[in-house]
Amino acid sequence: MSALPRSLVAVALLLVVGAGCLGLVDDGEQATPTVDGEAAVEAYESIDGVHAVVETTITHGNSTEHRESAVWLRPASGAVREEVREPDARRGNVVVANGSQLWVYNESRGVVRTQSYERGQGDAIRMDTFLRQVFDAVAASDNETVQSPPTVGMGPAPSVPVEDEPDAAVRNATTRVENYTASYEGTETVAGRETHVVELAPRGDVARVASDARIRYYLDSERYFPTKVTQSMTVNGKEFRVVSEYTNVDFDPDIPDSRFRFAPPEDASVVDLDESQETFETRAAAAANVSTTLPEPDVPDGYEPSQVGVLRGEVTTVTVFYRNDAGDVLYVSKHSEPRSTGSAEGDTVEIGDTEGRYVATDSLGSVVWSCGDGPQYAGVSVEGSLSRSELVAVARSVGCE
Repeated sequence: MSALPRSLVAVALLLVVGAGCLGLVDDGEQATPTVDGEAAVEAYESIDGVHAVVETTITHGNSTEHRESAVWLRPASGAVREEVREPDARRGNVVVANGSQLWVYNESRGVVRTQSYERGQGDAIRMDTFLRQVFDAVAASDNETVQSPPTVGMGPAPSVPVEDEPDAAVRNATTRVENYTASYEGTETVAGRETHVVELAPRGDVARVASDARIRYYLDSERYFPTKVTQSMTVNGKEFRVVSEYTNVDFDPDIPDSRFRFAPPEDASVVDLDESQETFETRAAAAANVSTTLPEPDVPDGYEPSQVGVLRGEVTTVTVFYRNDAGDVLYVSKHSEPRSTGSAEGDTVEIGDTEGRYVATDSLGSVVWSCGDGPQYAGVSVEGSLSRSELVAVARSVGCE
């Protein structure tokens, strides 16, 4: 049931450039790098491994969130291990991927979710493709473009919360940008080391919220590793900024293969998502195979049922998917008991006699509400194709069935 949302953790964005190829020519004008995309890919994949602490600060107006994790990476294979240190609510959580298997351990709940996992799965481009694109674009002096920031490890570029007016559709920001220009912005010192700076900016017609988006990669001049990545844009008149920086970096350490495997604690519940998830083409087929009732929302005109997903485990989740002719997706999930939504942020909305939360990100609009000690529901508009008021109306039609 690949359409179900997965809790994959963003660990970093990795980028590499050719050795000694960026700089300023004698007349003060910036020179384009002479390295081509193939050379960049070769240099990137020659890094045997990295062990570091990655610190991420997310700022939106007066709100600031800090995240910190220890990470182990093998760029060539895509193997990743993340051990969360901050925030306190996620401390002790572990995410591991080794190119064929993924483990996600939630320490506070004592649950390990595992599934088969192919490096670079999902819609975002792989790092090798991105490297070729970015160097072709810089060398062509803006005549070529970059499609999108890459997926590295298990997560994409930082997401951007979009807080539109109640009746305005929530729209994806950076992930709706189809093309970026790439430019070389000189050198800067990060954590005492010289870095070269490459910046991406949207090109062509883009969503208003993404028009001033900038993504910068600070690349270590010796190892061409991104010691820092920043993303910024204006959202509702406030700066939204994500800064991820590697500290205590150890290049090419001797990382044992066992680092990229995960042995669940003896007292943890293990949920194999490959075995515990099913997809049904009709409501009737799903209803005959689950012990709970399925959500029956009133959906906007044009949306038709497409499939029903069932995920069994410590918490059983039933998800009914709807699509329209434009390919927009709406789904309503029912969890057998309340579960963490990953964020306490969002606006309060009334769902009958129950208080829910409305949250918008760059790619989703969602309403989440719990029915006391009973089931928890979530209504989600993928790519923000429904307005806040439309999505809240869908949630209210379900209520606490």
